[in-house]
Amino acid sequence: MKTREYQYDNLRFLLIALVVLGHLLEIAGGIPGRKILYDVIYSFHMPAFLFLSGMFARLDRGRFLFGLCLPYLALQVLYLSWARLLGEQQTQLEFARPYWLLWYLFALMVYHVLLPIYDTPSRQGQVLLVAGSFALALLAGFDRTIGYPWSASRVLVFQPWFLMGFYFRRQPELLRRWQTASPVRRRTVGAVVAALWLLLEWLLLRCRMPEKMLYGAQDYYSLNGSWPQRLLSCSCAAAAIFLLFVVAADKLRRPIPLVTRLGQNTLSVYLLHGLFVLWLRHRRPEMLRGMPAVLLVWAALLVLLGSPWVGKGVRFVCGGWYVQLRNSQIARRAGEKLASRGC
Repeated sequence: MKTREYQYDNLRFLLIALVVLGHLLEIAGGIPGRKILYDVIYSFHMPAFLFLSGMFARLDRGRFLFGLCLPYLALQVLYLSWARLLGEQQTQLEFARPYWLLWYLFALMVYHVLLPIYDTPSRQGQVLLVAGSFALALLAGFDRTIGYPWSASRVLVFQPWFLMGFYFRRQPELLRRWQTASPVRRRTVGAVVAALWLLLEWLLLRCRMPEKMLYGAQDYYSLNGSWPQRLLSCSCAAAAIFLLFVVAADKLRRPIPLVTRLGQNTLSVYLLHGLFVLWLRHRRPEMLRGMPAVLLVWAALLVLLGSPWVGKGVRFVCGGWYVQLRNSQIARRAGEKLASRGC
């Protein structure tokens, strides 16, 4: 029987907590150092989330259709309708331009379509695909026509992290090498990478990168940015991912009260918290004045939307019903075969 890998539940909680906090900081006021905290969060949290999504990605047509495509269409209608109700009159019902945070769901759809191409057993092929995806991520910013439609820019900019997570999960010997290394070597490497990450974050803040550059949604020219800035943000993300999924993951293998439980329900938090954030943005922005207020709302959203009841409901709607139906059909067929053999 396969045991649950609690370290990834714990990391999911950390990352979804940063996603929600980042969205609240966008509309919060009266917070000293808000930009510094915001830029640090956005320098790595979505690359890390896509790395984690890539780790557990697999080609399954049913889950692709019922777990990604249909939820995207339904949520696009829900979010656009909710935004229009709140006063965003310029919004129109369309599916080629994912609304706000739904770009992530759309990007996952694209990456899952590309899984047959990604899934090469050749190490050389994997290295070439990762290197090519990073080159595309840097080159995408030179295209003045690229942007929000079809999430084209984000799909290219964040593709390397999904791809690296996909290969990382399928190369367990890499993690075993780390786990079998001497404690002194692991502590030394961890300390060096942590110091490097802090240095890179300092450089990122010092170069005064436009906040929207970290979204990966627009070209360099419209943002007054440059490819070295994107390369710097990629370096920050790479160092943070190593610290999270190699150094820290090994110490997070045990369940953590509340954290692990919430980490098992990050889908519901991600898909639904935006509805509350939109309401706060348009109706009650004063509720986010000061860091204590932000942290109170932040904790409430995580606990409410990450509860087992909400999580199970969202998972059921987003493909869970299909998985249950398929499993019951498989069990029924297996029973029929046994019965036909006279067992």
